[in-house]
Parts: sequence; structure tokens; C-alpha cells
Amino acid sequence: MLNPADGNRAAPVKSTALGSAGPEGPSEGNTPAADSQPRPRSPREGFKHVAARYLTYCKIYNEKRTITNKVCYIRRLVAFFGDVPAAAITQTHVLDYIAARKDAGAGNPTVNRELSTLKHFFGYAITSGAAVINPVQGLRFLPERRKPLNIPALAEVKTFLNWCRAINSDTGEPNDALLFDLAALAANTGLRRGDILKIRGDDIDVDRRTLAVAVSKTREVQYLPLNEMVLSVLARRKCRGYIFPNGDTHLLDFRRRFKTARRAAHFDYRFKEFRHFFATTILTNGNDIRTTQELMGHANIDTTRRYLALIDELPRRAVDSLDLN
Repeated sequence: MLNPADGNRAAPVKSTALGSAGPEGPSEGNTPAADSQPRPRSPREGFKHVAARYLTYCKIYNEKRTITNKVCYIRRLVAFFGDVPAAAITQTHVLDYIAARKDAGAGNPTVNRELSTLKHFFGYAITSGAAVINPVQGLRFLPERRKPLNIPALAEVKTFLNWCRAINSDTGEPNDALLFDLAALAANTGLRRGDILKIRGDDIDVDRRTLAVAVSKTREVQYLPLNEMVLSVLARRKCRGYIFPNGDTHLLDFRRRFKTARRAAHFDYRFKEFRHFFATTILTNGNDIRTTQELMGHANIDTTRRYLALIDELPRRAVDSLDLN
């Protein structure tokens, strides 16, 4: 743990932004005059105590899954920073944390998620008066190697949907009507499963053929145009409340059903890859990247550009498939 009393921390790394400092604060000569610097309202409140308030704040505004991850990240941060005043933590200490986590064997993606949480934490700490400066601001995150996108072909998606709605000879009912509706919405709108489960009857405008969706990641309301397949699914499920009852979409039950359908339909993909299928299909059909960004709900167009590399490979695959030998 970072301890201001006994100096038990890694060798300080000089920070051009905040200076090389101990836990008590930046060294003289590297900061503006003391009377010109803003002061925190609670300069001695320890990191651990501010973190407890921060988690309470997050539980009000964040999704359950996000909270679960944040609790895990905050525990690691508290184990390192402990009772050190939040206002005294500098960029040097953050660099020390990164070094300690790397020494412990943590991967770059994990450390980056923790840094992102720490950055958000200091935004809260500044607002609540426990800190003045966000020491994570301006730090470069660690490089991450993106995994290649695994995207199903149109024929594979059709095979999966056809299996779900095929009539079972033993029951006389579709193999999995619920899973068909979920997959059809994901493949035709690009929505995440969590956003699909939040759709309410009032969100559907059949006359305008649009769906209002509160996107979980950006917290913005997105109005999606609907095609015939989606309209038929929504019309069949439209009600006053959630169109997918919680009991029917319990996570463990969903995983079991999806696993069964994957095996039966020889569909070797995760549910989230219906979203990737949607994006690449939109681009392949000649739509521009801005339209695709809007439909996907990406805040940053660089996220959408990931799919362009895949689109560039399609002409080559088409030519390579012409085997006349």
C-alpha cells in the first residue's frame, strides 16, 4: 500500500505535468504560487473513504454489471492508496500504481480499466471537494492488442434464425421463439442484448417505424429505423411494460438456451457478434461510415472504422473464391 509515513512506494517517476512529489503534495518550484492554487474542501479525506462514497454514487447512476466491475477495480485501488488523502495523490503515484500492477502480472487491458475507473473517481472527488486535480488526466493508457472481430456470414445468421423458429416435431412449437426474437432484433438493429431487454412497449412507434432506445454505454436516446422483420417481432411482443419479461430472459437461462441453439444450428459465435454482423452488413451494402456510426450508436467514429478493415477484405475473398483450376 502507498504509505506517506514510511515512504513505502516505488521510485518516483518525474511528472512534467504535476512535478515529482510525495504524498503530501507537489514539490515547490513545480506548481503555481500557493495562494493562486485552488484548495479542496476536504483536503485530508483519505482515498478509502472517498472511494466508499464514490461507489454509492455509482450504484445510483450505473448499470449492475458496471458496478460489479467498478467494485473489483476500486478494491485494488484502495489496497494501494489506502488512507492517503485523495487530494495528495499525484500523477507520480498513479505511475507507481501502474508499475505495481504490471509487476503483479496484470495485463494492459485490466490496468487500463482500472485507470479509467480511477479517472472517473477523481472526477467525482473534484466535484465533491475531496480533490482539486485529476492526476490521471493527460496520462497515456497502455497499448492494447485488439482481438480480431469474429463475424458470422449472412447464411449462418439465417441458419440460426431458421432453427429457432422451426417447429419442433415433439412439441409442435418453435424450437425457441424467445431466442428468435432476441437474435432477430440484434441482427437487424445492432443493439446489445442489455439494450434489447430494456425495450418497453411505449418505445415502439409502429406508424413511424422507429424504436427509441436508451443506449446503456452513452446514455443517449437513439431512434432506430425498423425493417419488416423487426416490426413483426415488436408488434407481436408490444405491451405496456417491458416486451421481454425478466423471468424469460434470466442470464443463466439465456446462456443455456443460446448454447443449445448454437450447437443445433452449428453457429460458432457469441450473441454480441450479431452486432458486428449488423455493422459489416450495413457497410457492405454501400452505406457510408457516418450512417453506420449513427446506427451503431458509436460516440467515436474510430470505433466504427474497425469494421472498414473487414470490408476491405471482402473483394479479395470474392476473387479468391473463383477457383477455376
